[in-house]
Amino acid sequence: MKTLLVADDDPVMLKLFEFNLRKAGFQVIACKEGLGVVQKALTEKPELVILDYLLPGRSGLELIHDFKANARLSEVPLIIVTGQGKGTTRDDLMRAGAACVFTKPFSPSLLVQEINRLLTRPVESVR
Repeated sequence: MKTLLVADDDPVMLKLFEFNLRKAGFQVIACKEGLGVVQKALTEKPELVILDYLLPGRSGLELIHDFKANARLSEVPLIIVTGQGKGTTRDDLMRAGAACVFTKPFSPSLLVQEINRLLTRPVESVR
């Protein structure tokens, strides 16, 4: 069973992520704020991380930089979820190293499809 780390400060969104991803067969580790995400990833070793763009303590963009700067986490695919539909935010996140960006609202089935796609790609092609 693949392990995913999901960070979102909205308890309703976090429950929705947990429900839909567990239903799809993933083990889900939840985090409610940005400051503990990197440490939790180092401890739990998820195969993929889903980050809300606006987390308390550390933004999704800052966390992308943190993951890419850490040799143990730099190849972990990062999916960013945002309520901001502006193209520049999306472009900035992709340039920083996000594997993909989802704008809320989105279909849980599309998220699961993207997770499965990212988890079956060779590590070198995730970036």
